[in-house]
Amino acid sequence: MVKLCAGGDVDAYAELVSRHQRAVYGIVSRMVRQRDDVDDLVQDVFVLAYRSIGSFRGDSSFSTWLGAIAVNASLKHMKRSKNRQALSIDDPEIALGEVLSTNEPDPEDAVQARARNAAVRKAIDTLPDKQRTVVVLHYFEDYTCEEIAKMLRCSVGTVWSRLHYACKKLRGQLDWLGSGG
Repeated sequence: MVKLCAGGDVDAYAELVSRHQRAVYGIVSRMVRQRDDVDDLVQDVFVLAYRSIGSFRGDSSFSTWLGAIAVNASLKHMKRSKNRQALSIDDPEIALGEVLSTNEPDPEDAVQARARNAAVRKAIDTLPDKQRTVVVLHYFEDYTCEEIAKMLRCSVGTVWSRLHYACKKLRGQLDWLGSGG
């Protein structure tokens, strides 16, 4: 499929976009906080990938290569806009609407789950960019440390180190979740 794209086959590229759009959207939406920018950035990632598909050597899987483009584009965007707003989904009015429309038998459980999720999101937002990136890719996007190392062009040990220090910091910030309140 990639070879067809490199040869200019637009239909083959449309198929690749279809296959990988959800994963790219997941990476970008977890790294970029401005909801309005996510769709544009996802589109930019696919345009960048199309323009540089000829440079794909196959050293890693296509999804890892594309993920690296998404991570790099997201990091560049984050550097350009140092405004780190919470996702609109963390808005209390939206959260209340979700709680009221949930199928959870106990609304109190749903409220507690929302509070935990918001606390985790807020704690992740405080991490340095390099640590936040590996946390998002490993724990939310299910990439292996080896795949992340290829994406970020660093050693596996560096990925493990960033994960270790990020988790240590997150544990310190989220201790209260384990104590039930």
